Amino acid sequence: MADELLKAFTQYALMEGGTTVLSIGGLKNLLQNQFAQYLKDSFSLDNILKSLDKNNDGSVSFDEFVMIVKKITGQ
Repeated sequence: MADELLKAFTQYALMEGGTTVLSIGGLKNLLQNQFAQYLKDSFSLDNILKSLDKNNDGSVSFDEFVMIVKKITGQ
């Protein structure tokens, strides 16, 4: 599963011009497109995103992305 996550993360990060971080908007698009079946509603997604960006830099690393996926998929 990690390989698939890295592939998806990198694909979306490349659309933003990099490979190591995703903007909050890019992350939201990725989650809505790839993990829609796990998202209860946009409110829960927004809360997850806000709680994740602890340093308020507006971006998410791959490690943070993996934590989100585990949280929303219950793994």
